[in-house]
Amino acid sequence: MLFDSLAALVEQPSVCEVIVVDNGNPDRVACDLDRLASTESKISLLRPGRNLGFASGCNLGAAQARGEYLAFVNPDLIVPIGSFDVIKGAIADYPDAWLLGARLLNMDGSEQKGGRREVLTPWRAIVELARLDRLAPSHPYFKRFHLQDGAPPDHPVEMPTISGAFMVVPRDRFSALSGFDQAMFLHIEDIDLCLRVLLAGGRVLYCGNVPVYHARSTSDTSRCFVEWHKTRSSIIYFLKHFRSSYPAWSLYLISAMLLLRFLLVAIQAAPKDGARLARRLAAGKGN
Repeated sequence: MLFDSLAALVEQPSVCEVIVVDNGNPDRVACDLDRLASTESKISLLRPGRNLGFASGCNLGAAQARGEYLAFVNPDLIVPIGSFDVIKGAIADYPDAWLLGARLLNMDGSEQKGGRREVLTPWRAIVELARLDRLAPSHPYFKRFHLQDGAPPDHPVEMPTISGAFMVVPRDRFSALSGFDQAMFLHIEDIDLCLRVLLAGGRVLYCGNVPVYHARSTSDTSRCFVEWHKTRSSIIYFLKHFRSSYPAWSLYLISAMLLLRFLLVAIQAAPKDGARLARRLAAGKGN
């Protein structure tokens, strides 16, 4: 998926450079990246020497970029040819848009959860975790965080939160926001960035006329690792933004709910993660 993603990016006429932040790929993949970078002038590699996390990796790449606009693209995401031309048109039509996303699709063309979302508040997280929306589906007080119900818009519309799998932002705006929050190693950093854009008076734009294809779960990483960082980042996010507007007990409650969810997921994932670790150890001995 990584090399399919890169092939689609370098073919984009509007893309002047593709910066790959190698956060610790296996040697075989690293060698393939070296060969590709030696033959493709648009591609440059950054190797921090360890896994910095998604937010820090993105910030590192952004600091090296030369373009007026930055596009953050997951390594398991395919951007069809011409997509950035449509994005440029949206930027011209909405000059006050600080952050732009796309219509996030699964590889089969169905809409993927996470592409269009509300602002994440502690109450909305409780509604989502406990699915309280089922008590009163049409009541605005029980509105869900995810907005995937109904057909996605096929044109640019304002959206409180978009996905970090694909984001385009003017470079000066990204710098003014100090980039992604590096305290969030993995997950939630996109939600945090969207909220900071709104708090700064900017607009977040969902470009429904730009479909992108996201494979997901292509990294050989344990689910427990991913879920732990998602949980940790969520707790950091809530404490960062809602200390002054929510009572302390409610933030402790949502933190406890998130930790309980992580525990349940970890128990469920333990057999698969254990088998995965055994395969990797066996493969290492074989080498």
